[in-house]
Amino acid sequence: MLDAMRQHALFPMPPEVTQVILGGGSPIDLDGLRIQSHDEAWTFALNYGYDMSVPAHRARVLRIYEDAIDFLEGVVLEGTNLHVPNELRALGDPLDLLVWASERPRTLSGRWACAVLRVMHTLFHVDHNVNLRFLPEIQSQVFGRYDQYLVCEEGRWLLRGAYEVPLVAVERKENKDRVSMLLKMLHKPENVAETIYDQIGIRLVAEDQLGVLMVIRFLLDHHVLMPTHIKPSRSRNLMIDLKALAAWTEAMPPLFQIYDLSPEERRSLSHTLALKSGGLEQNPFSSKDYSAIQFTARTLIRLPGPAAAALETVQNRLRGLGQAELADLAGIPELIQEQEEFTFFFAHEVQVMEQSGFQSSRSGPASHSEYKQRQRDAARRRVLQGILQEEPC
Repeated sequence: MLDAMRQHALFPMPPEVTQVILGGGSPIDLDGLRIQSHDEAWTFALNYGYDMSVPAHRARVLRIYEDAIDFLEGVVLEGTNLHVPNELRALGDPLDLLVWASERPRTLSGRWACAVLRVMHTLFHVDHNVNLRFLPEIQSQVFGRYDQYLVCEEGRWLLRGAYEVPLVAVERKENKDRVSMLLKMLHKPENVAETIYDQIGIRLVAEDQLGVLMVIRFLLDHHVLMPTHIKPSRSRNLMIDLKALAAWTEAMPPLFQIYDLSPEERRSLSHTLALKSGGLEQNPFSSKDYSAIQFTARTLIRLPGPAAAALETVQNRLRGLGQAELADLAGIPELIQEQEEFTFFFAHEVQVMEQSGFQSSRSGPASHSEYKQRQRDAARRRVLQGILQEEPC
Protein backbone atom coordinates (compact mmCIF):
# COMPACT_ATOMS: atom_id res chain seq x y z
CA MET A 1 0.00 0.00 0.00
CA LEU A 2 2.80 2.40 0.91
CA ASP A 3 4.62 1.57 -2.34
CA ALA A 4 1.49 2.34 -4.33
CA MET A 5 1.17 5.71 -2.61
CA ARG A 6 4.83 6.50 -3.34
CA GLN A 7 4.25 5.81 -7.04
CA HIS A 8 1.48 8.45 -7.14
CA ALA A 9 3.21 11.75 -6.43
CA LEU A 10 0.95 14.27 -4.71
CA PHE A 11 3.28 17.21 -5.31
CA PRO A 12 3.80 19.50 -7.09
CA MET A 13 0.20 20.64 -7.24
CA PRO A 14 -1.38 20.55 -10.73
CA PRO A 15 -2.67 23.73 -12.44
CA GLU A 16 -6.26 22.76 -11.64
CA VAL A 17 -5.39 23.45 -8.00
CA THR A 18 -3.03 26.41 -8.30
CA GLN A 19 -4.77 28.26 -11.14
CA VAL A 20 -8.44 27.42 -10.60
CA ILE A 21 -9.21 26.31 -7.04
CA LEU A 22 -6.61 28.45 -5.27
CA GLY A 23 -6.00 31.11 -7.90
CA GLY A 24 -9.60 31.87 -8.85
CA GLY A 25 -8.98 31.43 -12.59
CA SER A 26 -11.26 29.88 -15.17
CA PRO A 27 -10.89 26.21 -16.14
CA ILE A 28 -11.08 27.10 -19.82
CA ASP A 29 -7.80 29.03 -19.46
CA LEU A 30 -5.91 25.87 -18.51
CA ASP A 31 -3.52 24.90 -21.31
CA GLY A 32 -4.36 21.21 -21.01
CA LEU A 33 -5.77 18.36 -18.94
CA ARG A 34 -4.23 15.40 -17.10
CA ILE A 35 -6.06 12.39 -18.55
CA GLN A 36 -3.81 9.51 -19.53
CA SER A 37 -6.18 6.86 -20.91
CA HIS A 38 -9.54 6.29 -22.54
CA ASP A 39 -10.84 4.73 -19.31
CA GLU A 40 -9.84 7.84 -17.37
CA ALA A 41 -11.52 9.98 -20.03
CA TRP A 42 -14.72 7.94 -19.61
CA THR A 43 -14.63 8.51 -15.83
CA PHE A 44 -14.01 12.23 -16.36
CA ALA A 45 -17.07 12.45 -18.66
CA LEU A 46 -19.19 10.48 -16.19
CA ASN A 47 -18.43 12.89 -13.35
CA TYR A 48 -18.79 15.88 -15.66
CA GLY A 49 -22.38 14.72 -16.12
CA TYR A 50 -22.47 12.33 -19.09
CA ASP A 51 -22.46 8.53 -18.98
CA MET A 52 -21.04 7.62 -22.39
CA SER A 53 -22.52 4.11 -22.10
CA VAL A 54 -26.01 5.66 -22.30
CA PRO A 55 -26.93 6.22 -25.97
CA ALA A 56 -28.81 9.46 -25.27
CA HIS A 57 -25.84 10.89 -23.33
CA ARG A 58 -23.37 9.91 -26.05
CA ALA A 59 -25.59 11.39 -28.75
CA ARG A 60 -25.81 14.65 -26.80
CA VAL A 61 -22.05 14.90 -26.43
CA LEU A 62 -21.61 14.21 -30.14
CA ARG A 63 -24.07 16.98 -31.04
CA ILE A 64 -22.22 19.42 -28.80
CA TYR A 65 -18.91 18.38 -30.37
CA GLU A 66 -20.30 18.96 -33.87
CA ASP A 67 -21.74 22.34 -32.85
CA ALA A 68 -18.39 23.32 -31.36
CA ILE A 69 -16.61 22.52 -34.65
CA ASP A 70 -19.20 24.58 -36.57
CA PHE A 71 -18.81 27.51 -34.17
CA LEU A 72 -15.03 27.43 -34.46
CA GLU A 73 -15.13 27.36 -38.25
CA GLY A 74 -18.01 29.80 -38.72
CA VAL A 75 -17.30 32.36 -36.00
CA VAL A 76 -13.97 32.07 -34.20
CA LEU A 77 -11.83 31.34 -37.27
CA GLU A 78 -13.70 33.69 -39.61
CA GLY A 79 -11.27 36.13 -41.22
CA THR A 80 -8.22 33.99 -40.44
CA ASN A 81 -6.31 31.48 -42.53
CA LEU A 82 -6.85 28.80 -39.91
CA HIS A 83 -9.12 25.74 -40.06
CA VAL A 84 -9.87 22.93 -37.64
CA PRO A 85 -7.58 20.01 -38.60
CA ASN A 86 -9.28 17.11 -40.37
CA GLU A 87 -8.33 14.65 -37.64
CA LEU A 88 -10.46 16.65 -35.19
CA ARG A 89 -13.32 17.17 -37.65
CA ALA A 90 -13.65 13.42 -38.33
CA LEU A 91 -13.39 12.28 -34.73
CA GLY A 92 -15.19 9.02 -33.93
CA ASP A 93 -15.15 9.32 -30.14
CA PRO A 94 -15.23 12.72 -28.38
CA LEU A 95 -13.39 11.14 -25.43
CA ASP A 96 -10.26 11.17 -27.58
CA LEU A 97 -10.26 14.96 -27.22
CA LEU A 98 -9.65 14.61 -23.50
CA VAL A 99 -6.65 12.36 -24.05
CA TRP A 100 -5.18 14.57 -26.82
CA ALA A 101 -5.63 17.66 -24.62
CA SER A 102 -3.49 15.93 -21.98
CA GLU A 103 -0.51 15.05 -24.19
CA ARG A 104 2.94 16.15 -23.06
CA PRO A 105 4.91 17.60 -24.66
CA ARG A 106 2.24 19.82 -26.15
CA THR A 107 1.31 19.01 -29.75
CA LEU A 108 -0.66 21.04 -32.27
CA SER A 109 -3.42 18.41 -32.22
CA GLY A 110 -3.52 18.70 -28.45
CA ARG A 111 -3.88 22.48 -28.66
CA TRP A 112 -6.73 22.14 -31.14
CA ALA A 113 -8.35 19.55 -28.86
CA CYS A 114 -8.19 22.14 -26.05
CA ALA A 115 -9.82 24.74 -28.32
CA VAL A 116 -12.69 22.37 -29.17
CA LEU A 117 -13.15 21.42 -25.51
CA ARG A 118 -13.27 25.08 -24.45
CA VAL A 119 -16.18 25.67 -26.81
CA MET A 120 -17.90 22.39 -25.87
CA HIS A 121 -17.69 23.25 -22.18
CA THR A 122 -19.27 26.64 -22.87
CA LEU A 123 -22.01 25.07 -24.99
CA PHE A 124 -22.89 22.64 -22.22
CA HIS A 125 -23.48 25.61 -19.90
CA VAL A 126 -25.57 27.44 -22.48
CA ASP A 127 -27.76 24.44 -23.26
CA HIS A 128 -28.30 23.52 -19.63
CA ASN A 129 -29.40 26.97 -18.51
CA VAL A 130 -32.77 26.16 -16.93
CA ASN A 131 -34.08 29.71 -17.45
CA LEU A 132 -34.08 29.26 -21.22
CA ARG A 133 -36.65 26.46 -20.91
CA PHE A 134 -39.18 28.95 -19.55
CA LEU A 135 -38.15 31.93 -21.66
CA PRO A 136 -41.55 32.71 -23.29
CA GLU A 137 -43.26 32.83 -19.89
CA ILE A 138 -40.39 34.86 -18.41
CA GLN A 139 -40.50 37.38 -21.27
CA SER A 140 -44.25 37.78 -20.88
CA GLN A 141 -43.99 38.56 -17.17
CA VAL A 142 -40.94 40.84 -17.42
CA PHE A 143 -42.08 42.89 -20.41
CA GLY A 144 -45.66 42.98 -19.12
CA ARG A 145 -44.53 45.28 -16.31
CA TYR A 146 -43.41 47.86 -18.90
CA ASP A 147 -46.10 47.24 -21.51
CA GLN A 148 -48.91 48.33 -19.20
CA TYR A 149 -47.49 51.88 -19.33
CA LEU A 150 -45.96 52.02 -22.81
CA VAL A 151 -48.16 53.71 -25.39
CA CYS A 152 -47.47 54.34 -29.08
CA GLU A 153 -49.48 57.21 -30.53
CA GLU A 154 -49.03 58.45 -34.08
CA GLY A 155 -45.67 56.71 -34.31
CA ARG A 156 -44.31 58.20 -31.08
CA TRP A 157 -43.73 56.35 -27.84
CA LEU A 158 -44.51 57.59 -24.35
CA LEU A 159 -44.87 56.30 -20.82
CA ARG A 160 -48.39 57.00 -19.55
CA GLY A 161 -49.52 56.50 -15.99
CA ALA A 162 -50.14 59.05 -13.24
CA TYR A 163 -48.26 61.39 -15.60
CA GLU A 164 -46.62 61.12 -19.01
CA VAL A 165 -43.00 60.97 -20.18
CA PRO A 166 -42.24 61.20 -23.92
CA LEU A 167 -39.82 58.73 -25.49
CA VAL A 168 -37.79 58.77 -28.70
CA ALA A 169 -37.60 54.98 -29.09
CA VAL A 170 -38.25 51.67 -27.34
CA GLU A 171 -36.29 48.50 -28.05
CA ARG A 172 -36.59 45.03 -26.58
CA LYS A 173 -33.95 42.36 -26.41
CA GLU A 174 -36.07 39.25 -26.32
CA ASN A 175 -33.25 36.73 -26.10
CA LYS A 176 -29.60 36.34 -26.94
CA ASP A 177 -29.13 33.83 -29.70
CA ARG A 178 -26.85 30.87 -29.07
CA VAL A 179 -23.87 32.40 -30.90
CA SER A 180 -24.16 35.65 -28.94
CA MET A 181 -24.30 33.74 -25.66
CA LEU A 182 -21.26 31.69 -26.65
CA LEU A 183 -19.26 34.80 -27.53
CA LYS A 184 -20.21 36.50 -24.29
CA MET A 185 -19.38 33.49 -22.16
CA LEU A 186 -16.08 32.83 -23.89
CA HIS A 187 -14.70 36.15 -22.73
CA LYS A 188 -16.27 36.06 -19.25
CA PRO A 189 -14.04 34.74 -16.44
CA GLU A 190 -16.96 32.84 -14.91
CA ASN A 191 -17.85 31.17 -18.23
CA VAL A 192 -21.30 30.07 -17.03
CA ALA A 193 -24.67 30.99 -18.52
CA GLU A 194 -26.16 31.96 -15.15
CA THR A 195 -23.94 35.07 -15.13
CA ILE A 196 -25.35 36.47 -18.37
CA TYR A 197 -27.71 39.14 -17.11
CA ASP A 198 -28.87 40.52 -20.46
CA GLN A 199 -30.55 37.45 -21.93
CA ILE A 200 -33.55 39.72 -22.19
CA GLY A 201 -33.69 43.46 -21.71
CA ILE A 202 -35.35 46.73 -22.62
CA ARG A 203 -33.92 50.01 -23.90
CA LEU A 204 -35.83 53.26 -23.41
CA VAL A 205 -34.57 56.32 -25.31
CA ALA A 206 -35.44 59.84 -24.09
CA GLU A 207 -34.84 63.24 -25.65
CA ASP A 208 -32.00 64.36 -23.36
CA GLN A 209 -30.41 63.88 -19.93
CA LEU A 210 -33.43 65.36 -18.19
CA GLY A 211 -35.67 63.01 -20.11
CA VAL A 212 -33.55 60.06 -18.99
CA LEU A 213 -34.02 61.05 -15.34
CA MET A 214 -37.76 61.44 -15.93
CA VAL A 215 -37.96 57.92 -17.42
CA ILE A 216 -36.22 56.39 -14.41
CA ARG A 217 -38.41 58.38 -12.02
CA PHE A 218 -41.56 57.22 -13.84
CA LEU A 219 -40.53 53.56 -13.62
CA LEU A 220 -39.89 53.93 -9.89
CA ASP A 221 -43.06 55.92 -9.18
CA HIS A 222 -45.16 53.26 -10.88
CA HIS A 223 -43.20 50.38 -9.27
CA VAL A 224 -42.17 48.93 -12.60
CA LEU A 225 -38.68 48.98 -11.11
CA MET A 226 -38.20 48.05 -7.48
CA PRO A 227 -35.04 49.50 -5.93
CA THR A 228 -34.99 46.44 -3.67
CA HIS A 229 -34.52 44.26 -6.78
CA ILE A 230 -31.67 46.19 -8.43
CA LYS A 231 -28.36 44.30 -8.53
CA PRO A 232 -25.83 46.90 -7.25
CA SER A 233 -22.72 45.50 -8.92
CA ARG A 234 -24.42 45.68 -12.32
CA SER A 235 -25.31 49.41 -12.32
CA ARG A 236 -23.39 51.66 -14.72
CA ASN A 237 -23.87 55.39 -15.03
CA LEU A 238 -22.12 56.67 -18.14
CA MET A 239 -24.31 59.74 -18.56
CA ILE A 240 -25.26 61.78 -15.47
CA ASP A 241 -22.84 63.84 -13.35
CA LEU A 242 -24.11 63.04 -9.85
CA LYS A 243 -22.41 66.06 -8.26
CA ALA A 244 -24.00 68.38 -10.81
CA LEU A 245 -27.37 66.68 -10.24
CA ALA A 246 -27.04 67.16 -6.47
CA ALA A 247 -26.07 70.83 -6.88
CA TRP A 248 -29.02 71.50 -9.22
CA THR A 249 -31.43 69.71 -6.89
CA GLU A 250 -30.16 71.74 -3.93
CA ALA A 251 -30.71 75.02 -5.80
CA MET A 252 -34.09 74.01 -7.25
CA PRO A 253 -36.82 76.60 -6.56
CA PRO A 254 -40.02 75.58 -4.72
CA LEU A 255 -42.81 74.10 -6.87
CA PHE A 256 -40.41 73.57 -9.76
CA GLN A 257 -41.98 71.96 -12.83
CA ILE A 258 -39.77 70.50 -15.57
CA TYR A 259 -42.32 71.53 -18.20
CA ASP A 260 -41.86 75.22 -17.27
CA LEU A 261 -38.34 75.20 -18.76
CA SER A 262 -37.88 76.81 -22.16
CA PRO A 263 -36.18 74.68 -24.84
CA GLU A 264 -32.98 76.66 -24.40
CA GLU A 265 -33.08 76.32 -20.59
CA ARG A 266 -33.64 72.60 -20.93
CA ARG A 267 -30.71 72.19 -23.33
CA SER A 268 -28.46 74.17 -20.97
CA LEU A 269 -29.54 72.14 -17.94
CA SER A 270 -29.06 68.82 -19.77
CA HIS A 271 -25.56 69.94 -20.76
CA THR A 272 -24.81 70.82 -17.13
CA LEU A 273 -25.98 67.42 -15.93
CA ALA A 274 -24.09 65.48 -18.60
CA LEU A 275 -21.09 63.46 -17.45
CA LYS A 276 -18.06 65.12 -19.04
CA SER A 277 -15.16 62.77 -18.26
CA GLY A 278 -16.89 59.40 -18.64
CA GLY A 279 -18.02 57.09 -15.88
CA LEU A 280 -16.38 54.04 -14.42
CA GLU A 281 -16.23 51.69 -17.39
CA GLN A 282 -16.91 48.15 -16.25
CA ASN A 283 -17.20 46.50 -19.66
CA PRO A 284 -13.88 46.35 -21.55
CA PHE A 285 -15.72 45.73 -24.82
CA SER A 286 -17.81 48.91 -24.74
CA SER A 287 -16.56 51.97 -26.58
CA LYS A 288 -15.55 55.07 -24.63
CA ASP A 289 -18.17 56.85 -26.79
CA TYR A 290 -20.99 54.69 -25.41
CA SER A 291 -23.33 56.74 -23.21
CA ALA A 292 -26.18 55.25 -21.20
CA ILE A 293 -27.53 54.44 -17.79
CA GLN A 294 -27.60 50.68 -17.50
CA PHE A 295 -28.66 48.47 -14.65
CA THR A 296 -29.94 44.99 -13.91
CA ALA A 297 -33.35 44.50 -12.34
CA ARG A 298 -34.74 41.27 -10.97
CA THR A 299 -38.36 40.19 -11.31
CA LEU A 300 -40.04 37.44 -9.31
CA ILE A 301 -41.33 34.98 -11.90
CA ARG A 302 -44.27 32.76 -11.07
CA LEU A 303 -44.86 29.60 -13.10
CA PRO A 304 -47.30 26.74 -12.53
CA GLY A 305 -45.84 23.64 -10.94
CA PRO A 306 -44.48 21.07 -13.42
CA ALA A 307 -47.24 18.59 -12.62
CA ALA A 308 -50.03 21.11 -13.22
CA ALA A 309 -49.58 21.10 -17.00
CA ALA A 310 -49.64 17.27 -17.13
CA LEU A 311 -52.78 17.12 -14.99
CA GLU A 312 -54.49 19.72 -17.18
CA THR A 313 -53.62 17.68 -20.28
CA VAL A 314 -55.17 14.54 -18.78
CA GLN A 315 -58.24 16.51 -17.71
CA ASN A 316 -58.71 18.02 -21.18
CA ARG A 317 -58.30 14.64 -22.89
CA LEU A 318 -60.91 13.05 -20.65
CA ARG A 319 -63.28 15.91 -21.41
CA GLY A 320 -62.57 15.50 -25.14
CA LEU A 321 -63.56 11.84 -24.83
CA GLY A 322 -66.77 12.81 -23.07
CA GLN A 323 -65.49 11.39 -19.77
CA ALA A 324 -65.28 14.60 -17.72
CA GLU A 325 -66.80 12.80 -14.74
CA LEU A 326 -63.73 10.56 -14.56
CA ALA A 327 -61.52 13.62 -14.08
CA ASP A 328 -63.81 14.79 -11.30
CA LEU A 329 -63.87 11.35 -9.68
CA ALA A 330 -60.07 11.24 -9.74
CA GLY A 331 -59.95 14.68 -8.14
CA ILE A 332 -57.88 16.13 -10.95
CA PRO A 333 -59.26 19.71 -10.58
CA GLU A 334 -58.36 19.66 -6.89
CA LEU A 335 -54.91 18.24 -7.64
CA ILE A 336 -54.27 21.05 -10.12
CA GLN A 337 -55.17 23.63 -7.48
CA GLU A 338 -52.88 21.99 -4.95
CA GLN A 339 -49.77 22.22 -7.14
CA GLU A 340 -47.24 24.61 -5.66
CA GLU A 341 -46.05 27.46 -7.87
CA PHE A 342 -42.52 27.39 -9.24
CA THR A 343 -41.02 30.78 -8.38
CA PHE A 344 -37.61 32.36 -8.94
CA PHE A 345 -36.01 35.74 -9.52
CA PHE A 346 -34.95 36.48 -13.09
CA ALA A 347 -32.55 39.29 -13.96
CA HIS A 348 -33.06 41.50 -17.00
CA GLU A 349 -31.09 44.47 -18.27
CA VAL A 350 -32.50 48.00 -18.49
CA GLN A 351 -30.81 50.71 -20.58
CA VAL A 352 -31.96 54.32 -20.59
CA MET A 353 -30.33 56.56 -23.19
CA GLU A 354 -30.73 60.03 -24.69
CA GLN A 355 -31.23 60.34 -28.42
CA SER A 356 -27.75 61.54 -29.47
CA GLY A 357 -26.13 58.62 -27.63
CA PHE A 358 -28.71 56.29 -29.15
CA GLN A 359 -27.75 57.46 -32.65
CA SER A 360 -24.05 56.95 -31.82
CA SER A 361 -24.82 53.35 -30.86
CA ARG A 362 -26.03 52.78 -34.42
CA SER A 363 -22.66 53.46 -36.07
CA GLY A 364 -18.99 54.08 -35.32
CA PRO A 365 -16.98 52.73 -32.38
CA ALA A 366 -19.99 52.71 -30.06
CA SER A 367 -22.10 50.60 -32.42
CA HIS A 368 -23.28 47.11 -31.55
CA SER A 369 -21.45 45.59 -34.52
CA GLU A 370 -18.13 47.02 -33.32
CA TYR A 371 -18.90 45.77 -29.83
CA LYS A 372 -19.53 42.25 -31.14
CA GLN A 373 -16.30 42.33 -33.14
CA ARG A 374 -14.32 43.18 -30.01
CA GLN A 375 -16.02 40.27 -28.28
CA ARG A 376 -15.17 37.97 -31.18
CA ASP A 377 -11.50 39.00 -31.10
CA ALA A 378 -11.29 38.34 -27.36
CA ALA A 379 -12.99 34.94 -27.70
CA ARG A 380 -10.61 34.00 -30.53
CA ARG A 381 -7.54 34.81 -28.42
CA ARG A 382 -8.89 32.85 -25.48
CA VAL A 383 -10.06 29.76 -27.36
CA LEU A 384 -7.01 29.48 -29.64
CA GLN A 385 -4.34 29.78 -26.95
CA GLY A 386 -1.10 28.43 -28.37
CA ILE A 387 -2.51 28.25 -31.92
CA LEU A 388 -2.63 31.88 -32.99
CA GLN A 389 0.74 33.23 -34.06
CA GLU A 390 0.68 35.96 -31.44
CA GLU A 391 0.20 33.37 -28.72
CA PRO A 392 3.27 31.73 -27.16
CA CYS A 393 3.56 28.02 -27.91
